Amino acid sequence: AVVLNQNPDAPNAICAGNFPSIPTPNSITAEIAGAKNSAVFANATLASFIATKIAAVLGTPATAGCPGTGLGNEVVVPLTSPCTAPLNSGAKRTVRLSSASQGVEIHAVTAEHPSEPPLTLLNDQLRTLLAANGVNVYVGLAQGFVITFTNGLKVYLSGDTGWTHEMDSILKNIGVNLVVINIGDSFTTGPPEAAFAVSLIQPAAVIPSHANEVATTGGNVNSGTRTEQFINLVSELRLSQFNDVRDRFIPPRTVQAYVPRSGITMEFDSDAQCVSGCP
Repeated sequence: AVVLNQNPDAPNAICAGNFPSIPTPNSITAEIAGAKNSAVFANATLASFIATKIAAVLGTPATAGCPGTGLGNEVVVPLTSPCTAPLNSGAKRTVRLSSASQGVEIHAVTAEHPSEPPLTLLNDQLRTLLAANGVNVYVGLAQGFVITFTNGLKVYLSGDTGWTHEMDSILKNIGVNLVVINIGDSFTTGPPEAAFAVSLIQPAAVIPSHANEVATTGGNVNSGTRTEQFINLVSELRLSQFNDVRDRFIPPRTVQAYVPRSGITMEFDSDAQCVSGCP
């Protein structure tokens, strides 16, 4: 595991090939959590694993468990020290800023993908035994997340995944209106598969991610890329407005695709209409 050792805004910064980096023997996640006093939620096995790494970064005997109060299992931030807590698929937690009256809800959902740490994060003995057999350890089931923001926006973060039944049932019924979906292919859904997933979930807008390519130049999508293919496929989708008899009399709707660009924050309202930072 390594951390990027360059300013991403520098003219000579690169995002492909052998970019400059610094080793992080306890993971980038643990280093950030230790430095920022973060609350880390993950499946129970992964949360326990990360807890040991945070403790190693800070030189403490253990990492505290995150508190959870009320029906929403709420934790109030900022914290004075980092914490971890299990968040298995189907479960949810709420994170509320101490000055706010309402929190952000984090709902864990299923993802289809291996869940294994880099061998470099394991002790020497275990790493040697596993490497000799060409296998790794699993740290629980892979997950995606649905984030419900205080303005009502519901965002599905797919993470690395293939198709799941939840895309046509749970996610659609939750009312997800913005999807951030990985399109890298080989290890996850590719552009056609991701576009099909979007047709199942039926959001208002989508952001492609993890394309495993240099997708843009100067803020414009490069020709012949997975990102371009995905955007074109999404633009062809025609979705029902209501999924009932009313759709016989109302034209189908489209899905808007937005391209992420370095250093630019996109902002959305409760209906996933972009209000700032979108091309």
